[in-house]
Amino acid sequence: MSEPRYPPPPPPSQQPPPSQQPPASQQSPASQPGGGYTPQSMPAQPAAKPSAYWPLTIISFLGSLIIGGFAMYFSAQVKSRWNAGNYEGARKASKTALILGIIGVAIGVIVIASISSSSGS
Repeated sequence: MSEPRYPPPPPPSQQPPPSQQPPASQQSPASQPGGGYTPQSMPAQPAAKPSAYWPLTIISFLGSLIIGGFAMYFSAQVKSRWNAGNYEGARKASKTALILGIIGVAIGVIVIASISSSSGS
C-alpha cells in the first residue's frame, strides 16, 4: 500500500492571497500590524478613597502607645498608597488601621478601668 502524497507546503516567504486570509478579527495577534501589542489600560480608580481613621488612631495612641503608633503608621499609609495608585494596598492599610485602632482603644479602656478599680480600695 502506498502512502498518499500531499503537495509540499508553500515556502514561508509566501503568504496566501488576501482573499484566502482570515478577517482581521480572526487573525492571531502576531499577524496584526504592530506585532500584536495592545497597550494595557490602567485599572479604573475606585469611587472613594478609604478612610484613614485618624481620630480613632489618635485616641488609640493615647490608650496604648505601641498599638496606637502602629495604627497611626497604617493611617498614614492610606493616603500615600492611594496617591501611588495602589488602591488595594490603601484598602488593606485602612482596614489594618481600623483594627489596630479598636484594639488600642480597648487596651486603653482596660488599663483605665484596672487603675480606677485598684485605687478605689
